[in-house]
Amino acid sequence: MNTAALIGLLADDDVQGSIGYELIGEGEDEDESDDDAILNALAISGTGSSEIIGAVKAAKMAKIKKALVKAAQRNSGAVIQRDLNRRRRFPLGVVPTSVTTVANIPAAPQNLFRGERCVVPSDIAFDFGVTDIKVGNSSQFVQNVEVPAVIFSEVAINTGIYFDTAEIGNQLSMSVRNKTGVAIEFSAAFLGAIAK
Repeated sequence: MNTAALIGLLADDDVQGSIGYELIGEGEDEDESDDDAILNALAISGTGSSEIIGAVKAAKMAKIKKALVKAAQRNSGAVIQRDLNRRRRFPLGVVPTSVTTVANIPAAPQNLFRGERCVVPSDIAFDFGVTDIKVGNSSQFVQNVEVPAVIFSEVAINTGIYFDTAEIGNQLSMSVRNKTGVAIEFSAAFLGAIAK
């Protein structure tokens, strides 16, 4: 396989979005083997993003991995990024906090975590407003306006939200306002997917 063929292989319309793969080969060397052409034309590096998983088709990825294994067997080296293959659904709780007026309540996931639903218990939901939900320092609200916490109640319908992915070390935080003026313990949880 020559470099031009590899460029065609990776540049098909159906594999757009294959972030993390950078073509570095310019010309063709007729003495190169197929594996050498692949390795010389392709540098695999980290993506810096965990949002795109499996952007390259499996069959095409298998050819690339096979070439990398052959290179490793010849005492060469290659750094590959392993797919996040253990994706599971888990809850992430926020720290129960007594709130009199306003509070910013953190949650710190220990794995890549993408929240898909926020749940506030219905017995306290009517007493609170949610002023913001952040992943790291990015607000997950479209507008900087408080929403009633009851929309996140466990009995609310159609409340699935795809939050940004929290990298390890990022915090999810909820800013809430107590509407009653009497101290109430606030608790909540995020439901979402972690990946290892």
